[in-house]
Amino acid sequence: MSIYRNIAYFTFFLLLSIFVGFYIGNNFNVEHDEHLEASHHDFHEMLDLTDDQLEKLVPIEKDFAKKKAYYTNQIRSANMELGDIMQKEKSFTPEVQAAVEKVHIAMGELQNITLIHFFDMRDLLDDEQAKVFDDYVADVMYGLR
Repeated sequence: MSIYRNIAYFTFFLLLSIFVGFYIGNNFNVEHDEHLEASHHDFHEMLDLTDDQLEKLVPIEKDFAKKKAYYTNQIRSANMELGDIMQKEKSFTPEVQAAVEKVHIAMGELQNITLIHFFDMRDLLDDEQAKVFDDYVADVMYGLR
């Protein structure tokens, strides 16, 4: 009977660890997204954009918002798929690895479109604004903002 108790404890703690991992990952992601949104807003305020720049920024922001929503949904969907597979597999199988790769691909695409968005915005700036922009983005990348 001892072996069954050990298996039950192991399974319980494995599932608990998975749940805690998903919980921490989800909360970090939400807080990180909220921080990025606030940073993005602060960034717009800091640059003192002209009316012409703001007008040109609107389609860039709309396009980015659509793409960001798409890839955020892809990440969420891939994470749910990973959770389903982990419930079934119980170990790091090729199926689990493939599901993790789907999450990473979606995260990479989100990072790519974010960087493209940054450079599209930078193209609208004058030299002084571009310097502020470059410093700000570097600070965000270093986690200073």
